[in-house]
Amino acid sequence: MMREHFVAIVPLAGRPLPAIDPSRPCPDNLLPKFEGDHFRIHGTSGLRAVVSPAGAILGLLFDRGQRRPADRLSDADWAGIAASRGRILTERYWGSYVAIVGVGDDVAIVRAPFGDLACYYHQGADALYIASDLSLLLEAARSSRRISADHVSRQIAWPDHRFRETCLADIKELRGGERLTVSEGDIRVESIWTPWPFIDPGRQLEDGIEAGRRLRDAVGLAVAARSAACRRPLLLLSGGLDSSVTAACLRAAGADFSCLNLRADDPLSDETRYARCVADTVGADLSVERLAADYVDVRRSGAAHLPYPVHRCFTQAQDAIAQQVATRLRADAVFDGGGGDNVFFASRSVSMLADCLLTAGFDRRFRSAAEALGDLAQVGMPRLVAKAMHRAWWRTRTPRHAAADQFLSPDLRRELGRTTAHEWLQPPPSALPGRAAHVGLLVPAQSMVEAVNAGAPYEAVSPLASQPVIEACLRIPSWLWLARGRDRAAARAAFQERLPAAIVDRRSKGTPTTFVAQILERNRITIRDMLLGGWLAGQGLIDTAALSRLFNDDTPAHDLSFVSLMTLVDAEAWARAQG
Repeated sequence: MMREHFVAIVPLAGRPLPAIDPSRPCPDNLLPKFEGDHFRIHGTSGLRAVVSPAGAILGLLFDRGQRRPADRLSDADWAGIAASRGRILTERYWGSYVAIVGVGDDVAIVRAPFGDLACYYHQGADALYIASDLSLLLEAARSSRRISADHVSRQIAWPDHRFRETCLADIKELRGGERLTVSEGDIRVESIWTPWPFIDPGRQLEDGIEAGRRLRDAVGLAVAARSAACRRPLLLLSGGLDSSVTAACLRAAGADFSCLNLRADDPLSDETRYARCVADTVGADLSVERLAADYVDVRRSGAAHLPYPVHRCFTQAQDAIAQQVATRLRADAVFDGGGGDNVFFASRSVSMLADCLLTAGFDRRFRSAAEALGDLAQVGMPRLVAKAMHRAWWRTRTPRHAAADQFLSPDLRRELGRTTAHEWLQPPPSALPGRAAHVGLLVPAQSMVEAVNAGAPYEAVSPLASQPVIEACLRIPSWLWLARGRDRAAARAAFQERLPAAIVDRRSKGTPTTFVAQILERNRITIRDMLLGGWLAGQGLIDTAALSRLFNDDTPAHDLSFVSLMTLVDAEAWARAQG
């Protein structure tokens, strides 16, 4: 299982093109992929590339509706790409690509929305260096790792957000749906794809049957297209709705796949019976492995090779076992249902009811949604109505994403209060509260597919968090995601004929929190020494007094504060690994 790697150089202000040394610390030597007057690209032998005299599109590029990646484009297609400076790629195509295209004397770099081919860049004195890997970027630019304490603190406060500035000084990331343009030495970045056009009232799918069909087609397309590039996928099958939907679509696509269920020692995380039910339904082999804390070393960072601490240490166990099973089964990619909760709007918020009030008042649709939400959240109708009215007419439509600053220093907490949030958390005035809340949930989904999966030791694919699926989901009104006894109702309805009733009607959900608490208690002394005498404390980023009080209390973790604590552990391990 090999990832695709590339490095590109764009000269600045008329400078000559620097050379690329093809010997790199990656699975294969870098080979020339594109040679031109305005930029040069090298990549590994397995790197897919659609090339023309204008430039190259690296990675997986799918035409809308197609399940096989494109290996060539017509001259007319390339003319449209150049004329739009790459914008048309986000409108007519999707996938996991980075496009580098010459437009006159300018160079445009575009990254696919929710694409998992990374794109980091560094501006040197004579050139802009772009690469899929931090190590390639640093070597090509002859730069060194320098940690930015300010950006580390921001990453700790919002671990699920993507920022252009990484946690290493002078290293930035081009996020999905963005375009970077190099023009006469000037470098500018802009968003050319955002979720907001898809929540426009004129594009909403009011009919539930049509919404289900569009959603089913989009998910089927995404899973079939990503699996077509694999010989034998391995699916991480929890038995929850999202991974079960992925299993059903893999079977419909005719993929030769196996499933892996990870079972921890506590009952809350044991979903084996649900996973077996799904595996039997789709006719796939199922391996069940124990998720043990023995696999986890809190001193090691799974994101050491990335420019930010985004890999949670508890996933070391999942990564290790998945890699072992994939090797045994000769699987060449590991699929999962990651991001499904966010994409399928797994919310129990009154923002959904507020949308009903703002569009049609107290009609039948409102009553149905309110009854469903009351059943799910166990809240009485009078209270729901009052909260929905307040949400609709008296509260800002901006979704709340508070900083996870519990253990950061008091000075930092005050400073972070002035930090600009992700632009997807700043809805246009016309956005309904529920629609804005759905878009807000896509921020962590973006982080997962564009950054967290990059930390896995294997080719990780989360097809639910892909552009076609997200665009289809955004066109479904918020009230259609609710039904009696069901969240994610539109997705459940769309796939109810392909999944067992036990999965479609399931209300419970497995959680790794008990496993994370077990890791904390097992490593309590190590974690205390790491944090109270480590890099974060030395930089003054954390509240060591509060942490000392916490560690002096021998009571086992009983609330979710340990989740914020483990985020600090991940950041500390990452900082130490930068050396």
